[in-house]
Amino acid sequence: MKQHHIDISIKASFYTLNDLTDQTERVWLVFHGYGQLAEFFIKKFESLDPNKNFIIAPQGLSKYYLDGVYGRVGASWMTKEDRLTEIENQYSYIDSVLDQFDLGNKELIYFGFSQGTATMGRYAAHAKIPFSKMIIWAGTFPPDTNPEDWKYLTGEEEIKYYTSREDIYFKEEMIGNQNKVLSATLNRSPELNWYDGGHKVISELLTEI
Repeated sequence: MKQHHIDISIKASFYTLNDLTDQTERVWLVFHGYGQLAEFFIKKFESLDPNKNFIIAPQGLSKYYLDGVYGRVGASWMTKEDRLTEIENQYSYIDSVLDQFDLGNKELIYFGFSQGTATMGRYAAHAKIPFSKMIIWAGTFPPDTNPEDWKYLTGEEEIKYYTSREDIYFKEEMIGNQNKVLSATLNRSPELNWYDGGHKVISELLTEI
């Protein structure tokens, strides 16, 4: 048996919140968690000033029923199956999403939640687009990026890690592991921020970022 790959053209959706105008100061590229859909995840950012913030929410290319074979649908960024191909597809898809907009010199903020933090980290290493802030929220930064891919950073970027002891997935050793990975790849330690709540994004805190 031999596995084969072919290139195909598909349509894939993404969502935006607010309008990209001359008054826009910040563009947020936000990555949802496992089992979420971008159209609902993006609503978490409605607390931000709509005149100053433009939000782009790509969506994992794999969709599935959350419970059995019908009902609510969720999306996933990837699985371990044909992993490298799925990562390449993510890059092509997100590149195409950003090609739809002229970001100019707007401030770019990366935001990843849960499973989305790994996709966010890999994409930022791939795209090498200057950014001002990277938010790791209740997720794990990918350990497989190359330090060479982060040479484009200036050192002025803010790297923030948000976590909660009420999160069912939280373990104390995650903090040390996160610091170790980021030190090895970005040569940075993230700013640790605790929040009250479970495995979810707290919309009210986004205005403080």
